[in-house]
Amino acid sequence: MELATILFVLALLLHLAIAVVLIRKYLRTHDVGLIWLGIAVVVWPFVSRLLDLGSRGLINRIVHHESVGFYPFSLVASGQMTLGELVLYLGLFGQLVGVCLLFVAVLYLANNKNHLQTQS
Repeated sequence: MELATILFVLALLLHLAIAVVLIRKYLRTHDVGLIWLGIAVVVWPFVSRLLDLGSRGLINRIVHHESVGFYPFSLVASGQMTLGELVLYLGLFGQLVGVCLLFVAVLYLANNKNHLQTQS
């Protein structure tokens, strides 16, 4: 088995294990923060990779001087942005979304913990 395949399978199994732990904990506590954490840690990385694959195809079209008629890819074609800037901004935007999802999860988890402490 190739090393890349082994690493991919291990990462997939770890994501699955994290999802199982979060779901089991959610079923016991009904803490919405765990759902947000699952979205940030399990769902977003897969969605992000799918978006990366799509953007790579569009970037490939730009490199071969084929028309990509929608924003922000059209900015490269019109010379308003370089290809490097586009790749940088797409990567930073993906990281920003991931961090925002984690932030929402942490807020919910911290709020729920404070709520439980005031009830005691």
